[in-house]
Amino acid sequence: MSMDTGYTDRQERRTRLGLVAGAVLCLVASGSLLWWRYGGAVFNDLVSTTLAWCF
Repeated sequence: MSMDTGYTDRQERRTRLGLVAGAVLCLVASGSLLWWRYGGAVFNDLVSTTLAWCF
């Protein structure tokens, strides 16, 4: 029984890591596409708006 639990834990950990890596890859890809299409204006405006919202 303990070997099955260890295998299941390892499999769940691997699946979780894969999902997190996929989410990070999607964020990087979408950021890259925005940068390629609109340049730095999107990110400069986003940072300025975020800072203005905080203050």
